[in-house]
Amino acid sequence: MDCKDLVEKLYFYLDGEVLTEEERRAIEEHLALCRKCCERYEFERLLWDMVRHNGQNDHVPEALIARIEGVIAQF
Repeated sequence: MDCKDLVEKLYFYLDGEVLTEEERRAIEEHLALCRKCCERYEFERLLWDMVRHNGQNDHVPEALIARIEGVIAQF
């Protein structure tokens, strides 16, 4: 698995959606070896958790929106 493949499947992985065991293992192996993707995963995981736990808050801080847009623009 390369970085592009990981990014395409990251949200499925975070959401626990259906991935094959082989895909899950490949994601985990790539994360263990690729610092850039590991950092991306940690950011997305924290964001995912925050949204899940604070989803009832209608206001999204502008700084968070800018940070998310910046991360997306990198890929």
